[in-house]
Parts: sequence; C-alpha cells; structure tokens
Amino acid sequence: MAAARIAADIERSIANRIRDGLRRLRREISAGNDSELVLWLLPGRLACSQRPLRDDKRFGGRGRQLPIEAAPAVKGWVERIADEYRISSIICLMHPKELGYYDDLGLDPNGLLGLYRSRGILVRHLPWADPAHANSAERSRLLREVERIKLDALKAFEELPKPVLLHCSAGIDRSAPVAAHILNSVNPSGHSRARWPLAH
Repeated sequence: MAAARIAADIERSIANRIRDGLRRLRREISAGNDSELVLWLLPGRLACSQRPLRDDKRFGGRGRQLPIEAAPAVKGWVERIADEYRISSIICLMHPKELGYYDDLGLDPNGLLGLYRSRGILVRHLPWADPAHANSAERSRLLREVERIKLDALKAFEELPKPVLLHCSAGIDRSAPVAAHILNSVNPSGHSRARWPLAH
C-alpha cells in the first residue's frame, strides 16, 4: 500500500512538471513564437505537444472549429512534426468531437489522423474526453478512466516505432498524467525522478 502511494506521488510530481513545461510551450506559441512545437520527455523517444494549432495566434482556441484558411498551417505543422522532429508515431488522446474541429479543412478523407498517416506516421488513437471540461459526475468517470488509458498508452508506446509524440488537445489534463505514467514505467530508475530533462 505504501509503495503504491509513493509510486502515485512520484507520477503526480512528474505529471506536474510536464504540465509546467507544456504551459511554457503554449505561452510561447500563443505569443507567436512557434520555433518549438514539442516538449521532449525522453529525447529521441517520447515527446508531448498540443494538437495542431491549438494555441496558434491566428487560429487557436478551445472548442473551436478551424476555418478553411487554417488548412495550410495544419499541413505545415504536420510536415514539421514529420520532417523536423522525425516523429514516427503518434498516440492521440483527442476525443472525436475535438478531431471534428479539423473536418472542414479537406486535409484527408480520414481527417487529421488520416493526414498523419499520409505522412507515414503510425497512429494509435485512444479517445478520451477532457475531464477538465466535464460536469462533476462525468468528470469523476473520466478521471477513473485514466488508469485504463495509461495502460493502453504504455502498451502503444512500447509497440510503436520511436520517436513517439503524445498529444490530446491542450496537453495539460490528459497528456501529462499519461506521459508521466509512461516515463515512470519505462525508465523507473534510469534517471533521477526529481530532475529528468524537460528539453524542447
């Protein structure tokens, strides 16, 4: 019991550090500086980001259908993920409603995930509604669901070619705890849990 509590505390601490790193990245992108799109958690193996254009100065925002004018920027984002960051696989935690924000852009017959695949990126979709924007009853259910999502994401990470990019929408409430679980599972003693790198 005590060991499980300690492990959960470590994972929460890691998740909070990931949230801090992703918030810094979001602030930069919102200010118009998109020189970095991802936060590397395990360099060359695991990175996190927001969904394409989530915090873009022109097209960003929560719960917002992207206008057709955003299509070139979304394609450019995916090109950078594939070419600049050499991402081989994506674990996507976006809910189908969030994926629908890209439906009017004509990116691919299969939407955003189809666009990823068209660039040769393998995709594992683990849909999970954002608990931060749910009512209290629904939020409790979604938070309980996190344990299943963590296990599924860890299995996906172990199976997929690296580097893997993990993203939800904003990268805060879903990606951070899932990424923390992956980190703590694949590298429990190979790094200092208090000081693992947060390079982007």
